[in-house]
Amino acid sequence: MSTSAVLKPAATQPDLAAVKQRQHGAWSSGDYAVVGTTLQIVGEQLCEALDIRAGSKVLDVAAGNGNATLAAARRW
Repeated sequence: MSTSAVLKPAATQPDLAAVKQRQHGAWSSGDYAVVGTTLQIVGEQLCEALDIRAGSKVLDVAAGNGNATLAAARRW
């Protein structure tokens, strides 16, 4: 038996119904209008603190809901 065969874990399929149920529970448990508003304000404050100006380069890689990126774009 080769070493690579020993190190490979057995492939398992996720229980998508359980994942969906947990996601539904998480999304229905909070006031996301307040969260969205807060994230927008924080994105604006972040761009202010970083002093982003026209010509600046910004990289947003899965950094939330995109509000910080939109705030940066408005400064150009």
